[in-house]
Amino acid sequence: MRPMLRQSASRLLVAPFIGIALLAALQAHAEDQGTRWSKTPRWAEGQPARETSERPPSDFGTPVTPFSPGSNNLSLDVGQIFLYGDLGGDFADSIGFQLRNVHAVSDIFGLDTSLGFSSHGPASNGNGFSMSHLKFALRTNFAWYDKAIPYGVFGLGFFRPSYEQDSGSNLTALLFGLSLGGGVNLEISDTLFFGASLTFHDMFGTRKRNSSNVVQEVDGSFASFLVSAGVSF
Repeated sequence: MRPMLRQSASRLLVAPFIGIALLAALQAHAEDQGTRWSKTPRWAEGQPARETSERPPSDFGTPVTPFSPGSNNLSLDVGQIFLYGDLGGDFADSIGFQLRNVHAVSDIFGLDTSLGFSSHGPASNGNGFSMSHLKFALRTNFAWYDKAIPYGVFGLGFFRPSYEQDSGSNLTALLFGLSLGGGVNLEISDTLFFGASLTFHDMFGTRKRNSSNVVQEVDGSFASFLVSAGVSF
């Protein structure tokens, strides 16, 4: 990996640990000052205790708030895609996007589904690379601070890298992989929210023949740093 790419990768690898340290410091400060950091979400405040964290049936006819139990939270995420390893050496980082929905099944957990795409080329050698994905992840809300919700995600999914070579050969593969990351969402109103996330992805490798009948190794890793805006319903 080139020196610049190594430095970029090192900064991104350190970022989650810095985030965890800041989160712990913020929680300690909030506890000292008596502020609204708690394990109780805003929609559950002032409600009588129930055996389940889900809203009573009568509440489902009323407008939901972002990430409240039973809600769907649809967003458009846009940001930078950082390529690692051989991908980072052969192709440039680029802007990517994804359509994402989080179905909140409880105060803490949610099903995170995303469909995304990014294009990285052509490179200086004339080769092009693009990538799409469909991922399913478990989202875990860590805590609540006023209208902000920090969270973590761990998921599995399908990745479809596509290579275009200046020789005219093309190669497309369907790979399985995993994702790990986290972020924070901020409630703007009863239906709108904003957020940011940093996620690492690893595609499991395989061997495929390109259109010129040459066998190539296909795999790779990348990170996505995205901002999002969405609506809850």
